[in-house]
Amino acid sequence: MSSTVTYMLGWGDHYERGSSGPFLGPVGLDFAALSAEYRRERYAEANIAMKDHCWLSEEDFCSWLLQKGILTPVESTHVELDIRTSGDEAFVPLHWPECPQCSRGRGEQEYGMLRRSLNRITAFRRCTECRHEWGHVDEPNDSKRPMIEDDGRDTTGGCVPFAISKACGVEWNTVKAICARYGWTENGMNTPHNAALAIRELGYDLVAVDVPRNGLSKPTLKQVATQLSTARSYIIGIRGHWLAVVNGRIIDNDNNSGMTSRVVELYEVRKQQAVAA
Repeated sequence: MSSTVTYMLGWGDHYERGSSGPFLGPVGLDFAALSAEYRRERYAEANIAMKDHCWLSEEDFCSWLLQKGILTPVESTHVELDIRTSGDEAFVPLHWPECPQCSRGRGEQEYGMLRRSLNRITAFRRCTECRHEWGHVDEPNDSKRPMIEDDGRDTTGGCVPFAISKACGVEWNTVKAICARYGWTENGMNTPHNAALAIRELGYDLVAVDVPRNGLSKPTLKQVATQLSTARSYIIGIRGHWLAVVNGRIIDNDNNSGMTSRVVELYEVRKQQAVAA
């Protein structure tokens, strides 16, 4: 049985670690007793030298152990390890589908636009080699809840086609396509005139009506909406935003529109009358 063992000495905490070694020394060294002996000896040396301070450290303690012959250094070689798992060395599962573009890479599952209000997230595959994307499809962001049909409520700059869609009762994608022909983009709609043209193509008219004020110069959304007929459909304009009122219910794609928002314009949406032959 060997009477010696290899020691690696370490100190400090996980914020600031120190270490020294390896060293060869007798089995079972009592380092607590040795550190006490080291401390007494260094204090004595400081007193003899009439020093005002005596600085001790773990590194100096290691040197003291070597000077005393308690430990002897062991020749060693330091090697830095780097097991690469990225770039050309990345793991690419073979069960991922083959890229239809380059046929060299595999399609890693990726996720794109998240629409929380609709519980929808776009899933697709991206090639590990050429970065080609394919197979875009919407799926539930929360798998425990169903996706909600896209009615335009979270489309950037989409308040005008959204309000028209709700007020006219026409499917969102149809309204969006027609509004785009009349100048709508994600930056919004240019003018109410263009919106009126889009509505007319859908078979409706946008008729401006006076805002019910009741003596107020700038009535709020709540004050106006409660005075509108529940049998008609309206579009209300507040500053920089449109929303619909249908059967007395406010339908708004912008959750930031408070009931105290000031109304600046009001339109009734009417079905065009068929012209007799």
